[in-house]
Amino acid sequence: MAVLTDWIDSPGTLAQWGGPLVTWPVRAEDLWQQIEVAFLPSFALDAHGELQAFGQLAPRENITTWHLCRLIVAPHRRGQRLGEQLCDHLIAQAINRGATRVTLNVATDNQPALRLYQRLGFASAGPVSKRGIQPMARQL
Repeated sequence: MAVLTDWIDSPGTLAQWGGPLVTWPVRAEDLWQQIEVAFLPSFALDAHGELQAFGQLAPRENITTWHLCRLIVAPHRRGQRLGEQLCDHLIAQAINRGATRVTLNVATDNQPALRLYQRLGFASAGPVSKRGIQPMARQL
């Protein structure tokens, strides 16, 4: 987790990525508990032992909907389709768990992520929040 914490450079980035349970400054020894790794299916992409991307799934609505959350790609690997690989893997894991729908939230100022999610078939699923967060959903 120490590597992942290095990817988060500000309280704003942390709030967008981790949600309200994660506190700044982000500390590797606290992060695992704060993002509920013991309770939420968590997945990492790595290459040659180096963490490349991370994401989690959270059940929603009687486990027919799964929420993709805390998606992050190593800064030096962004733009190399790892976000797409991570989303594809998370969606496959959600399907294996009985999902008929997947959701996620994205900051509207994160245009690369917004374009990725649209390309993967996600569409707006409600109004943008006061914090600039767009909920999105995809039927499976």
